[in-house]
Amino acid sequence: MSTVIRDSLLGSVQHSFGLMNAFMDACPDEVWTENFGGWPIWQQCYHCFSAMNFFLKQHGDPPCEALFPDSVGNLGEKSRENPSRQKVKDFALRAQEWALRCAQALDDKSLAENNEGLSARFGKDMTHAGTLALVASHTLYHLGICDAALRQRGLPGMF
Repeated sequence: MSTVIRDSLLGSVQHSFGLMNAFMDACPDEVWTENFGGWPIWQQCYHCFSAMNFFLKQHGDPPCEALFPDSVGNLGEKSRENPSRQKVKDFALRAQEWALRCAQALDDKSLAENNEGLSARFGKDMTHAGTLALVASHTLYHLGICDAALRQRGLPGMF
């Protein structure tokens, strides 16, 4: 089966993950716990990768292991804990590996098929191709918030 289209979408996903990883490495300690966009910067980063369960988990599949309750991961509440950068980064890398394994199990034909798990959570049909595009754009959206926090402090942004 062909994987040309899947690999193209995966390139966008991997690029967005790489930019967020670079941000997590470069974010100054004083910004890491600062609220920006309504949430601590670290929680914006955590949310990007805890969302992999929302986007990619199928019925009956085990979820990607989370660090915090869903209410923290889905930005329903602020965490009382400010975890270390390394703790969040380690989680993010595990979630990225899990997401890439899910995506690499697809081929070009299956990209046009319905993502049953996400469709049920959204309440409307979503294809696997649409899901991969959402993963990349969602990550970049939160990276934009994080980048704005750096720029507001007079620091160079990530892009």
